[in-house]
Amino acid sequence: DEADAQAVVKLTCKELGIEEKVFSPQSMRGLISGAKNELLGPSAYARLAQGRAQETAAKIYPVYQKKLLESGAMDFDDIIMLTARLFDENPEILQRYQQQFAYILVDEYQDTNHAQYRLIQLLAQAHNNICVVGDDWQSIYSFRSADYRILLNFQKDWPQAKIFFLEQNYRSTQNILDASYSVISKNIFRTDKKLFTTNGKGELIKVLKFKDEREEALWIKERIVKELKNGGNLNDFAILFRTNV
Repeated sequence: DEADAQAVVKLTCKELGIEEKVFSPQSMRGLISGAKNELLGPSAYARLAQGRAQETAAKIYPVYQKKLLESGAMDFDDIIMLTARLFDENPEILQRYQQQFAYILVDEYQDTNHAQYRLIQLLAQAHNNICVVGDDWQSIYSFRSADYRILLNFQKDWPQAKIFFLEQNYRSTQNILDASYSVISKNIFRTDKKLFTTNGKGELIKVLKFKDEREEALWIKERIVKELKNGGNLNDFAILFRTNV
């Protein structure tokens, strides 16, 4: 698992004399993971490495893989990368699994990376039975090597595919959808769709800027107190927030 993988990277750094304070095992593990998501083995990654961080990761990568092999272990990225390699290099094995998985369905297709894309492509090419669900407007995992262009190129990869746009939104009001569209429409490469709802226009969106979290909390508290004085009830309020734990 991820904790084991980082422990092996940490041990490798120690053996190679790489200082953790300069290049943390977590960041090195992330770079190696990124290489595997691009289907780059140690030697290919070493040829492409640029800058001190990538060059250091390129030194760690082969030793890390050797240790995994000696332990009879794979990390999460290996599960996909090595399966894709197995299929690429052994047509008879690929054919066996193409027959087993004649229909492929992929959810959140905008969050796939190159290794996942290659694996899906290999499995689906025998029957051309592939259905994907995705929205390039919601692609948020580029830091995990997700590439939204894979979704944008779907029709080019599978020219016989039928595309269905699901443009009705059941959750939000039209003002929220219009505000979202005004932001996403600035993207140069994207699908073109216009979301609509039958929920009505709704309230206008307010954007407030605070100097720190204490000022933000104080504003929320004062807003609630004001509503309570006007006959409101605490059960009428909910505070939604996103935190990084």
